[in-house]
Amino acid sequence: MRNAALIIATALTLSFLTTPLCFGQAWPAPKGEGAVTASCQGVVADGHYLDDGTKAPGYRTQAVNVVVETVYGITDRLTVDVLVPWVNVKYLGPEEPLNLPDNVLDDGTYHGAVSDLRFELRYNAFSRYGVVTPFFAALIPSHSYDTLGEAAPGRDFQEYYFGAYAGRLLDPFLPRAFVQGMYSYAIVRQDLDIPLNHSDFGLEVGYFVTDSIPITFVWNALWTHGGLTFEELFMAPPEVFRNLDRVVASQFHHLGVSGSFPLSPTVSANVEFTKFVAGVDAHYGYSITAGVSWTFLTRPVEMMPIKGRTQAERVSPARSHVALRGGREVAGTRPTGGY
Repeated sequence: MRNAALIIATALTLSFLTTPLCFGQAWPAPKGEGAVTASCQGVVADGHYLDDGTKAPGYRTQAVNVVVETVYGITDRLTVDVLVPWVNVKYLGPEEPLNLPDNVLDDGTYHGAVSDLRFELRYNAFSRYGVVTPFFAALIPSHSYDTLGEAAPGRDFQEYYFGAYAGRLLDPFLPRAFVQGMYSYAIVRQDLDIPLNHSDFGLEVGYFVTDSIPITFVWNALWTHGGLTFEELFMAPPEVFRNLDRVVASQFHHLGVSGSFPLSPTVSANVEFTKFVAGVDAHYGYSITAGVSWTFLTRPVEMMPIKGRTQAERVSPARSHVALRGGREVAGTRPTGGY
């Protein structure tokens, strides 16, 4: 049974990498201020974490993805965030996929598609000693795409997130440092009648090297409340087994470092490196993301002074962490590409 479990584990795709999870800011964008960010993301999955957390190499994939995100302050408290990912994944093998002949994606060539769209509304409810910002987000498949295979762009599930961001500057002790965190619970709607709801967690600690250059360290995690173990997959009917990548009980921990650097008063560059450091029924590997953000205003500049704003608020409202969930691992926590 252990050998069979190993085979199944190594066959799992970048599970859950449905779409880039955006670790949005606890600080809302001011009314009338917005930003558009275009990012390119490379994801390499070298193998899988088994059900006991050990690594098993094999069934490798690599992805090159493009993510476009738009953030806008509707009011000084209410912010809307829309994210569109284009996922482009290639199966590297050389192992033969377990779900043939249904798997038509893992042929050693790149397969690209617009994956799951993410919509988020966040409302700043508290801002006296720190900030607390509840949010609601929806992950909606852009179309009906192929889901079987390591090179699948997503799981083709609807997901609805309920959670909150919280953050504060660490003054007076470290006036240039800040911390912010996120927790959400996702309700997953799918067609397989298997519980797949999950909790997402993110923690970020940052320091402003200058007033406009923050360097941050990020921890993202996910726990699935349900899903199938390897043993249950073996006993499942064929129509469930063929979906093994979509229904596993995945958990993971990702660590990353990122930076934002101004190029002009309205344009900044963003870079991030993320390592998939631990997990169960998930991928191990890494991702590298680089992007450019453009900030825009839709109301007079004199109505939104910059001098009085904190260092954290001066960071572009689109500076979010695109975390990939295992090759496919994502709201607050996953990379994109292969899922």
